[in-house]
Order: sequence, then C-alpha cells, then structure tokens
Amino acid sequence: MSRSFSASTLGAGDPDPIIRALGLVPEKVLGRSLSLWQPVTYMFLHSLDNPLHIVFNMFILGMFAPEVERALGQKRFGILYFGCGIVAAMVSCVVMILSGEGSIPVIGASGAILGVLAAYGSLFPNRTLRFFMVYPMKAKHFIWLLAGLEVMAAFMGNKDSGVAYITHVAGLAAGFLFIRYRWTLRSTMRRRAMRRTNRVRETDRQIREQVDHLLAKVNSKGIKSLTWRERSFLKRASKRFKKQHT
Repeated sequence: MSRSFSASTLGAGDPDPIIRALGLVPEKVLGRSLSLWQPVTYMFLHSLDNPLHIVFNMFILGMFAPEVERALGQKRFGILYFGCGIVAAMVSCVVMILSGEGSIPVIGASGAILGVLAAYGSLFPNRTLRFFMVYPMKAKHFIWLLAGLEVMAAFMGNKDSGVAYITHVAGLAAGFLFIRYRWTLRSTMRRRAMRRTNRVRETDRQIREQVDHLLAKVNSKGIKSLTWRERSFLKRASKRFKKQHT
C-alpha cells in the first residue's frame, strides 16, 4: 500500500533524504520547486515499517498483471501502469494540499498496482476470484467492493494509519477509466472522421439532387426561370464539385 509519513520526518534532521527527494511531496510537486519527477519516482520507493504492504502489492502484480499485459500488449500495459500511478499521485497532491497535508510524503506503488487490479476486473468482469482466499466472487464485484472499502477508509479511516487511501482510490478509478475509455482518443478521431465523411457524402447527395432539379427546371423553362438564389446555388455547387475532382 502507499504509505504516508508524518510531516516531522521531513524536518531539518531528516536522516532519509531519498524520501524527501524522490517520494511524492505534494507541496513540492505543485509548489515553486516543481518536482515533477516525484509522481513517477514515488512508485519505486516503499516503507520497510510494514513489509506486508509490499508483499500484498507484489502478490497482486504477480497474480493479475500477466493477464492484463497479454490483453493490452506491453506498450499499453506500461501506459496503464505508469498512467494510473501518475494520476493517483496528482489526485493525492491536490487533495492533500487542500486538506493541509501538502508536506506529507507518499511512497509506494499501490496507486499503479490497484489500477492494474481495476483493469483486470474491467477486462475480465465475470472471472471468479476468492475474497480473503475463501469466498468466491466475480471480479467486477470484487473491484466494486474493494473500491467501496477504500472510499470508506479515505473518508472515515484513521488519518494516522500511515496509509494514503486517496492514492488507492485514485489508482482504482484510473485503471477502470483506462479500460472503459482505452480506445477513446483513437476511436473518437476515427468516429469523427467517419461522421465527417458521411456528412460530406450526404451533403453531396443532397446538393446533386438539388442541382438535378434546377437543371431540369432550366431544360423545361429556360435559364431565366431561375431565381438569383438558385443561380448562386448552382455556381457554389459547381465550385464544390470541381474542388473534389482536383
């Protein structure tokens, strides 16, 4: 789990400058120093106070990451992992600064790893997992349960627990949204291009029909029967189709 330390560990006599430099310190990331590397480097640090946290993280990563990587491919899995970690970091920075905890560092890869877990639940919603290794549960239900517990802990948990629950919640949300909208940019551009092409085709069809109607009017009644609007329309249509053929 991501661990948050009390502000006193960042005092002048702090014996661990690595945490101060590479951990996620919200006021440094969004403050004047702009330590923009911290939303990445904090994922590679971990507290040794409770080794069960890193054991839990590695368990989730080893159990669920391989299938997620096979489903997405290495490149997209890398984007998912680091993207969830960075999103979790930035959300944590904003929330912690607003709550007056901007000097408290956060370390750990839980945001990224829980993002992978959320992605697994989104990709394979009907897979059966065992809650607490005992109770069978569909993956999608397990993810919602875990998200609910994390949200409850974020709002009602002990602030002195040393666990950055908001980082967990943000990582879970980022993982879910990544899978839910993973093709958004590409598919949106493709859909827009297709809609644009369809609109052009439909417009061309309507213009040709109108042109045919006006030409039929000219053949039957002569060019003088056209109004100035109709003549202007024929000129614009002629220019439009000439451009398409050049």
